[in-house]
Amino acid sequence: MAAQAKRIEIAAEDRPVLEKLASSRTAERRLVERAQIVLLAAEGRPASEIAERVGCVAATARRQRALLRARIHQDLVRDLRSRS
Repeated sequence: MAAQAKRIEIAAEDRPVLEKLASSRTAERRLVERAQIVLLAAEGRPASEIAERVGCVAATARRQRALLRARIHQDLVRDLRSRS
């Protein structure tokens, strides 16, 4: 069994939006896929499992998770700077 990946924290108010998008049949496929990846990453699922469940390659799951972490970090830094 693979080690559990580090969870990505998502805001409580974002979860319902992501869940709706992840199950959408009318939204762009790439957006649906990203929402699914974010939700599974928030559960701490490894990239290989995310890829299998979403139907993408593991590199895509890893890349999306890395991009999300970078955005979270940028938002945190921006928030800290605005408080200074």
